[in-house]
Amino acid sequence: MENVKVSTNAEQQHESKVNEAENFDAFMRAMVQVVEKYGRFVLQELDCVA
Repeated sequence: MENVKVSTNAEQQHESKVNEAENFDAFMRAMVQVVEKYGRFVLQELDCVA
């Protein structure tokens, strides 16, 4: 019985890490798209302020 609990817990931790990695990858892709779309404009605005 103890082995089943340990195995189930290990599987849940693995799935959690996989989901966390997928969420991080999705977040990074979204941030890259934002920088690609608005990066030049933001840099120009910062240059005008400086």
